[in-house]
Amino acid sequence: MIDLAIDSRVFITSKLDEAVQELDMIFNTTNGELIGYSSFGTNFEQFLWQINDASNMLQTYIYDKIKDSFFLRDMLTEVNVTTMEGEMRRIYVVKISVSDGTNTQNRTYQLR
Repeated sequence: MIDLAIDSRVFITSKLDEAVQELDMIFNTTNGELIGYSSFGTNFEQFLWQINDASNMLQTYIYDKIKDSFFLRDMLTEVNVTTMEGEMRRIYVVKISVSDGTNTQNRTYQLR
């Protein structure tokens, strides 16, 4: 059992929960924010200001970030990226399904 939660009364006990927690940590950490491991995290800002739709590049970028991560590498993942036009720049909607073969959890992120 690993306690990755902020609230010490909550414990993560399944591999799927650990993988989803890791996914949230990767998405909420920017490159260079974690001292000693500068490649951990994401740099989504690079996609938001592009003139052309970068959905395919963003999907490849996400797969590259999660393929070697500790818990996610053992899970089945599916990434779907769609776009919406915002007032000033494009909004990317990222839907990720993480499965351990038996159970599945879904996460949706908006990049603005």
